[in-house]
Amino acid sequence: MAGSQYSVSKFSLPLVLVVCLLFGLVTSTAPAAPKPLTDYDLPGLQNKVSLTSLDPWDVVQLIEFLAHRGGLNNMVIGPGVSGLTTKLKFDDVSVGDALEVVLSVNNLAYEIRGGIVTIMTDAEYQAKTGTSFYNNKQVKMVELKYADPARVATMLEPVKSTIGTVVADPVTGVLILIDTADKIAEMETIIARADLSTVSRVLPTETQTFELMYADVATLQPEITAILTPDVGQLRVDDRTKSLIVTALPHKMEQIKHLVKVFDQRPRQVFIEAKIVQVSLSDDYRLGVNWDHVFQGIDPRFALSSASTPGSLSSVGEAVSPAASLTYNTILGNADLTVVLQALKQVGETKILSNPHVAVLDGEEATIKVVTDQPYAEAQLESGTTNVVGETVTFIEVGVSLAVTPRISGDGMISTTIRPEVSSVIGSYQAFRTVPIVRRSYAETTVMVKDRETVIIAGMIENSKQQTQSRVPFLGRIPLLGVLFRTTSDEVASKELIAFLTPRIVSGEEPHPLSGTQTKTLKPMRR
Repeated sequence: MAGSQYSVSKFSLPLVLVVCLLFGLVTSTAPAAPKPLTDYDLPGLQNKVSLTSLDPWDVVQLIEFLAHRGGLNNMVIGPGVSGLTTKLKFDDVSVGDALEVVLSVNNLAYEIRGGIVTIMTDAEYQAKTGTSFYNNKQVKMVELKYADPARVATMLEPVKSTIGTVVADPVTGVLILIDTADKIAEMETIIARADLSTVSRVLPTETQTFELMYADVATLQPEITAILTPDVGQLRVDDRTKSLIVTALPHKMEQIKHLVKVFDQRPRQVFIEAKIVQVSLSDDYRLGVNWDHVFQGIDPRFALSSASTPGSLSSVGEAVSPAASLTYNTILGNADLTVVLQALKQVGETKILSNPHVAVLDGEEATIKVVTDQPYAEAQLESGTTNVVGETVTFIEVGVSLAVTPRISGDGMISTTIRPEVSSVIGSYQAFRTVPIVRRSYAETTVMVKDRETVIIAGMIENSKQQTQSRVPFLGRIPLLGVLFRTTSDEVASKELIAFLTPRIVSGEEPHPLSGTQTKTLKPMRR
């Protein structure tokens, strides 16, 4: 590392540490320096030796001579150890000190394990340990609070030694000092004086504007805020243009781009065709439509799969049949419901109450209503009294409504929450004013169907009782005596409300033709 220059890194701190690891410099303290030979418990190293020579010595022979004088019987000399010494003059020095000087002059290293001394070249030592035997450099990481790391690194260039290195990371504000302990202490003093609160570090941030097409600003704002680096990143929003102005570090900006791409996708849509049918049940079907019987003998394209569901069944007004239970069935996709409606006529009189169709976004609720606003007057009372001081007109919706919330799964299935409701005025209640009595029948359930399959929701049965009178003409009108010529009976009528629902996944780019729409074949022109 001698003569190396400081470098300003544009990478994040983990990559800086990787670079240091490649040079064998990753440590926050000084590497454990080898102990001097005299510190080892080898008694012979304390022996005194004197040697004067004007002729060069082979370094291997000189090491063997000193080892013999020190009684080092367990010694291994590596194959790379070679060379000649110059003039020698030792006068009453310890064998350990003399041997250590000879090794350092010839750039040799040593290891002592189990009383065995191994001599090797410094290159062999570096290959084995990852650092030089004579490396006295330390590594210190300093985190700046205010100053620019690149600017401080320039200031430290004249201070570091020729073997020192300064690595600056402008993203994290960290300086990595690699040098001797004394030089690192000098550089830390300079850093402390340069890192003042009056100095503002310019971070390598970037700013981008994201114009959302489909996602809501309120949805993305907390998600982006969680990614931003505290005290560094900024987020500004414009609800009017659905724009996000983001300032962040480069690696954070990449995460934000991915987040915006995931959230700001075109939502899928579901096109829903519905038919709400009321069937006046004949005497044979008082308990409801038997769908197995209905589908017997009709076109084999219709595959019926029936199942019960724990969906609620409720009525306000006259009670529905207590024995009724909400059920649903499914029909294979692209089936013609006209055939099913024709088959229902064998059960009783069939009437289509509503035939709505609507497109709705995935996960949103679509509400379809075919209703009449029924007005009635409400009395206004004087505060604290029962005195009528006026009246207001209030409207109540009566008719057919259908609420549907579809959710598209990843495999193309559609989970649909359905709530059909039918209401009608069945009478009036006389209080301060005449108030209509409204009967409501509704069901609520969630079913899972395939794309273009039709789901049949049935089981909503209403039983109504109507008193009828028959009499003999003229005679039945005679007072008192006419009782003998007329009869009164209670007629029970049962009606079942059935909802057919066909959801289809659409992109929103093409028209939504109804499933019953068929292309007519053009006839040739007459000549």
